[in-house]
Amino acid sequence: MTSAARADPLTAELEGGESIFSQNSWYYYGQVGVFSPLNLKTSSGHSSDNPSVGTAQTSGPTLHLFVQVNDLVYLTSPAPTPHSFDSYQGVNPAVGIRFPIPGGFVEGDAGVAIAEAFQPFSPVTLQTGLFLQGEFYRSLGPGAFDLFADYTGYIAFAYVQGRYLIPVYQGPHFSLFAGPEDIGEFSYNYWAGQGGGVIGLQVPAIKSYLTFDAGLLRSSAGEGAGGYEGFSWYVSF
Repeated sequence: MTSAARADPLTAELEGGESIFSQNSWYYYGQVGVFSPLNLKTSSGHSSDNPSVGTAQTSGPTLHLFVQVNDLVYLTSPAPTPHSFDSYQGVNPAVGIRFPIPGGFVEGDAGVAIAEAFQPFSPVTLQTGLFLQGEFYRSLGPGAFDLFADYTGYIAFAYVQGRYLIPVYQGPHFSLFAGPEDIGEFSYNYWAGQGGGVIGLQVPAIKSYLTFDAGLLRSSAGEGAGGYEGFSWYVSF
């Protein structure tokens, strides 16, 4: 793992990714944000910097401002027709605080979720709701555990993801991590459970972290099990 380092006065971030599900559901997202140290005297003295999570460095309590854009589509019944899909194209502005802890960090964020909704047999509407997000990351044994969750209020959609990543290779130019993951998604008219593996590639020279994940999925949108795959790319500067 890289050594702890104090963050710049202001650190920007860019992130984007996708999750493709075999059972007529998909999700694309992008995020731009900034980390601004709060310079509180109560700083823990720990650093959240760790290459196996893909995030900016923070050495004390840090304000996190960001905006997400997303495109979420899922089948609302097991029989696909042109009128059986819900689609939401939205934006989530949010603010939160990240607190370093020994070997990791915890973060909580809150904001507003806004989206154009395309629903079966309904006119296009603008929907709003609460947006909540949280993450817990900590070194554990030979690797590190990462628990991430968010909630989108206008469709009561909850997403929970747990990963455990272990260093596979650490060299002067890049590091490779791998491990298992479990994902759960829940809404008032959709659910999905996923289990598989994830590979992470960290390139410190450009402060970049790329992940690929894949596995099996079971959802309310289809019968039996299908597959899923996704990726994310995170850059801080």
